Amino acid sequence: MTTSLEDLRLFCRIVETGSLRAAAGETGTDPSSVTRRLMALEQRVGVALVKRSRVRSTPTDAGQRYYVDLKRFLGQLETLEADVGGAAREPRGLLRVAAPSVFGARHVGPWLHELQLAAPLLAIDLLLSDRPLDLVEHGVDLAVRIGALADSSMTVIRLGKMRTAVVAAPAYLARHGTPKEPEDLARHALVLHAGPLQSEEIQLEGPRGRTAHVRCPSRFGVSSILGVLEAVLAGAGINAGPVWLFADAIERGDLVHVLPRWQPPTGTLQAVVPPGRYRPAKVTAALALLRDRATRLPGISRREGA
Repeated sequence: MTTSLEDLRLFCRIVETGSLRAAAGETGTDPSSVTRRLMALEQRVGVALVKRSRVRSTPTDAGQRYYVDLKRFLGQLETLEADVGGAAREPRGLLRVAAPSVFGARHVGPWLHELQLAAPLLAIDLLLSDRPLDLVEHGVDLAVRIGALADSSMTVIRLGKMRTAVVAAPAYLARHGTPKEPEDLARHALVLHAGPLQSEEIQLEGPRGRTAHVRCPSRFGVSSILGVLEAVLAGAGINAGPVWLFADAIERGDLVHVLPRWQPPTGTLQAVVPPGRYRPAKVTAALALLRDRATRLPGISRREGA
């Protein structure tokens, strides 16, 4: 009994989409044919690889191990074929990208669509999550990350430095006054982006190298950065966050940039790709577009990287 490369790739898409029917739709294959091909693969390896249900299909423990190693093998095969035969210069195939939910939906998605318009043989799969995904486990070609990264073997490409600002709604400032110095923040309410790394202390960097650490009490925590923006717009308090998130509201006058001479610590916008000297044309093109478009956003400046 033989197994084709297309059968192996089909199995990977079943795992990644979580559905035999979805994988069938992507490949233009009848769902019953997908089921037969999966059963043949399971018979060949001698173990169940996928748990089927009407709602969702998930890999078994053996299937997950098989998937991770299979993705690595397929990547090595792609590299070998590119080295031997020469990589296609036109981006093609499926490009799987992971990005933070709000930044990804607002910016990365439109950028990738722009890339797709220029490369009609390219398919896009954008995964939006505020939890970093394992690139190999989820079959991700490229991930966009904000802030510090955990040590890993992945290759990191810096896309830009993200400026930050302290902001509040005009109605809130009319009720509570506008802070003139960092210490004034102690008398204000903070809309907290709730999470394990968040704190009620605001750190600020000011003119002539001055710094300030102010504890700003919070009675309103939100687990989503978009929820933070909406709460600040509603007048629930102030927030110290990325300029790209607030820029449109500041321009409309819906938010005010307070303490403009003081800035919270900047963050870094980065792209992460699996290690290796070979990058498919689709990844190279996506990285080039991300580097160009990111620094056009308000509050993101170019920063030389890897």
